[in-house]
Amino acid sequence: MKEPIVTIVGRPNVGKSTFFNRIIGRRQAIVDDTPGVTRDRNYAVGEWCGYSFVLIDTGGYLPESTEDIDQAVKEQVQIAIEESDIIIFLVDAKTGITLTDMELAKILQGVDREVLLVVNKVDDDRDMSEVGQFYKLGLGEPLPVSAMVGIKTGDLLDVLTKKIRQQPQDSHESDALKMAVIGKENVGKSSLVNTLLNQRRQIVTNIPGTTRDSIDSYFKYQHRQFMIIDTAGLKKRAKIKENILFYSNVRTYKSIRRADVVIYMIDARDGMTKQDMQIIMQVTQERKGLICVFNKWDLVEKDHRTMNTIKKEVNERMGALGYVPLIFTSVINKQRLYKMLDLFIEVYEARRARIPTSDLNAYFGPIIHNTTPPATRGREIKINYVTQLKSAPPLFAFYGNHPELIADHYKKFLENKLREKYNFKGVPVTLSFRKK
Repeated sequence: MKEPIVTIVGRPNVGKSTFFNRIIGRRQAIVDDTPGVTRDRNYAVGEWCGYSFVLIDTGGYLPESTEDIDQAVKEQVQIAIEESDIIIFLVDAKTGITLTDMELAKILQGVDREVLLVVNKVDDDRDMSEVGQFYKLGLGEPLPVSAMVGIKTGDLLDVLTKKIRQQPQDSHESDALKMAVIGKENVGKSSLVNTLLNQRRQIVTNIPGTTRDSIDSYFKYQHRQFMIIDTAGLKKRAKIKENILFYSNVRTYKSIRRADVVIYMIDARDGMTKQDMQIIMQVTQERKGLICVFNKWDLVEKDHRTMNTIKKEVNERMGALGYVPLIFTSVINKQRLYKMLDLFIEVYEARRARIPTSDLNAYFGPIIHNTTPPATRGREIKINYVTQLKSAPPLFAFYGNHPELIADHYKKFLENKLREKYNFKGVPVTLSFRKK
């Protein structure tokens, strides 16, 4: 099931960041009484009664913008209409309806998105009497909450998850191998999609950011169905640059969440940058399979940079992520694209692999016996057995007497031994240490 994007919109100082923190259950957004305090907007995964969604907290004020504040807020609403599945329009019970609220409500009336009108700062019965006035906005029943105190947020989440259940689902998605193609601008993402589909599905130019629509496409290879997710830009070019960058990041994040394996594309001429590493870390934190594709290999001067030199540079930079495979392609020359797909299937299968408990213990028993965990605080540490709890992503549990005392370097030692024996190329694995 796709995770819908739920965006909180509203004028400055209605409590969007406080509401965001309340829903996701932790203090992630900066909260202050000063209007426009949200600088770096946030997105995170929220969950309620088994349903998850990507929740976005938009700032009411953009300090980088030369536009009027109200214009900036209106633009955020316009982009939210395009990019979100469900929109939460947040208003303030204590200040009542403002001119900006009325203007935003006009934009939201009649859009082809679900809109929930949420009245914040309903902290007691006196504030409850103010809720009725918001019917004037023409967006249906106003839902009262207190983000600060937590009043009626559970009722709101019940309504939200009901809307999520009503979202249309793609019947093909569960059966296909889901591939997200991500990377910086102008590295060849759309060209790769076009080549794999053997048709010009996306507009391809040398101008960065020309992709404007996000399209899921299907193709077959080796008798298997693939769903390829092309990470696109915005449908309309926004006036405020910060909006473009933020929603591009949201789309990339959503693509990562949906994928089984991520194809991360890099321009081979530029090599791996700090920005590349930041996105790669995000992929591994989501426990997705990962392949780094160095594209435009045909444009690299081979006298100066070879595959081995680039691999050495990248491995030094990636450190603990050295398990991620690298492949050098030229999409325009169709060089190594089938090899990339073969590698994708290998990583996909490895991520879903289940290893019998008997095999794991037969392998790890002698290793742990010969290289025992170092004693800590004068206590002897024993690991009795290991088992795989789940796959996709793989999770292994090591049971012993003092799991909290096992040193990090010994945990890394066990992970390396696991990778030596079993093929987890391109796959993040999680080792959990538990009391017997």
